[in-house]
Amino acid sequence: MKNIWNKVEKSKTTYIALISIILVFIMPILFNLFHLGRTNRIVWLFFVINIFFAGFIGWFSRKYELSFYNLVIFPVIFVISVFVKYGRYGYFLAGIYLVLSILIYFLFEKEK
Repeated sequence: MKNIWNKVEKSKTTYIALISIILVFIMPILFNLFHLGRTNRIVWLFFVINIFFAGFIGWFSRKYELSFYNLVIFPVIFVISVFVKYGRYGYFLAGIYLVLSILIYFLFEKEK
């Protein structure tokens, strides 16, 4: 059991998934908890924080030579939350997050 935990702990993919879950499921709850309106949530969370994180995933995956499939983790988790909670605009945002991650992934060359 301890050996499995060490593998999970060293996996950068696990950290990407955990941060994605926090951003997608926990942050909207915090926005509601602090009585920030729907407009603030959409602008700050969906267009600022999530877009920054999508770009970060592209850069992080390229820098640490992670699998290309790591770019899909965040948009898929976001689509799951959109299916459960939000409107149709969320599906387009997931596509934007994926495209941005892919662009940044290919924009940054492997550092030598």
